[in-house]
Amino acid sequence: MRNLILEKDLCERSDGNDGRDDSSTRVFHTEDPPQIADLRLLLKDKIRKSEIFCSFEIISTRKPNAFYRRLLVGMEEYSPLFYALTWHNEATSDNDGYLPLDLAKNFPPNTLLHLAARSLKRDEVMHILKKALAFGIVNIFALRGDSLSDCESGDFEHAADLVAFIRERFGDTFCVCVAGYPQIHPESPTKELDLHYLKAKVEAGADFIITQICFESRVLIDFVRDCREIGIRVPILPGILAPMNHACLEKMTNMCGLDVPVEIKDDLVRMRDDDQAARKYSVDLVARIITDVIRSGATSGFHLFTLNRLSLVAEICKRIEFFKEETP
Repeated sequence: MRNLILEKDLCERSDGNDGRDDSSTRVFHTEDPPQIADLRLLLKDKIRKSEIFCSFEIISTRKPNAFYRRLLVGMEEYSPLFYALTWHNEATSDNDGYLPLDLAKNFPPNTLLHLAARSLKRDEVMHILKKALAFGIVNIFALRGDSLSDCESGDFEHAADLVAFIRERFGDTFCVCVAGYPQIHPESPTKELDLHYLKAKVEAGADFIITQICFESRVLIDFVRDCREIGIRVPILPGILAPMNHACLEKMTNMCGLDVPVEIKDDLVRMRDDDQAARKYSVDLVARIITDVIRSGATSGFHLFTLNRLSLVAEICKRIEFFKEETP
């Protein structure tokens, strides 16, 4: 499933200040015994306290490690519950288009490591998970992987198979996240069947859900309701992304098969020559979605696809901080 792993070229225009925070040289990984941050416990605590929280997805690229250190330090200001790290599979790291798992050693223990395993064998998954443990990472985002024909050689046909394998080999050592689709998976024939497959992933041992990107708060709220009605009780975090311009939205739509409301498409088309207006529009849009979903009681947290843009994270989180201050 490539839908949730947004590649770095989704939005080609970058902010000049993103990831730049030269005031700190903090390094997260040391040779000391790794600390453990189990997201099951962190989520349970936030939900028990009804606290509003966020998490951030970071995209792996071939930038130097110093870039990630600066990015993480800058994002720490907004106290994310965790970071989700996309990466390309270790088994093919010798190929020019892939990054090694070693990138994860620069990340703090509250990292959710993407694992798209459809192209992997069981022994390769064992190697990856053992390496994650060596880095102190016990949180895994179990994804099926790309459904294209060149990814059909692995041992895991569905994400539920990967979840079951992790539980079989490691018990409760790992906290496992899976993907949910508020607007139905592109390959699913019906909403009911899609929810059935999601429940299968949870019954296989998934601990929480991050949704595919969605631009309609009502769809997200209804999705959580539908999940609860069929017995899915694990936490569900809405996946949020601010398309920075019309080109970004088009690339994202083509890659992920999203159903974007016509009015949003039309609005960004009108702003195609005004990046500043499009950015403000997008930040307003996602702030409104987050506020609506949290006020509904469907969730108290959200997962932000950052595109590695620190200034974008700052704009959105400051809007949510204002909302938190007004919320009793």
